[in-house]
Amino acid sequence: MNNNAIIPICSLGPTSFVSSSIKARVMWKSEKTPWNNNGQDGEIFIMTLLDESGEITGVVFNNLVNVFYASIQTGLVYIFSGFEVRQAEQRLKVSDNPYQVFLLGNTVVELSASDRIPREKYNFLPLSKVSSILDMEPVDAIGICSEVRELDNRAGYFIREILLVDHDYQCVMLNLWEKQAVNFEGKPDDVIVVKGARAQTHNNEIKLNAGWYTNVQINPDNPEATSMLEWYDNQ
Repeated sequence: MNNNAIIPICSLGPTSFVSSSIKARVMWKSEKTPWNNNGQDGEIFIMTLLDESGEITGVVFNNLVNVFYASIQTGLVYIFSGFEVRQAEQRLKVSDNPYQVFLLGNTVVELSASDRIPREKYNFLPLSKVSSILDMEPVDAIGICSEVRELDNRAGYFIREILLVDHDYQCVMLNLWEKQAVNFEGKPDDVIVVKGARAQTHNNEIKLNAGWYTNVQINPDNPEATSMLEWYDNQ
């Protein structure tokens, strides 16, 4: 039984070991993914952790991936204790929180219950403002899929281009990479939601990129998607 004080996510700051705990819903977790850091190969998965005060990315490396991956389920609430908080690594940044939670060998994760913690949180950026975002900054976006291009291979990486349009009649290209590209099952007229896509300039055009680090949803059941579809159906 955890006896540590539970603090809100918004109060977390950089420290090598947090003696308090957070109680958070796992909004999403990535697949287990190969990872190279300073020439050393390993494995990683990340999570979006959410409470009433905000969100933060949880990061799990190497041998701890097999310790925690199967036991942490998307949608459930857990109490996390004994972790480290660091400045957000740009390569792992999928939210606007400047910090990230790193699970350690002595981290304890306990299943909990709470109906008060939101099930999801998005900071949707209108597609018209994507062009103003700095390269590699994370973006949450929503739009109608107007075109799905064929799977392509560029320099050994699979890519699929998806054209999104929103209610301002703005269009942005979403590049899906690797498994996201191969496994994409969306089609024109679907609502596409991305959380943690990366803005990047290519040929003087800002595009969104979605890789293993991005939560991509097709026709999700949320108010924003319903509103987007209603707008589109009334055109």
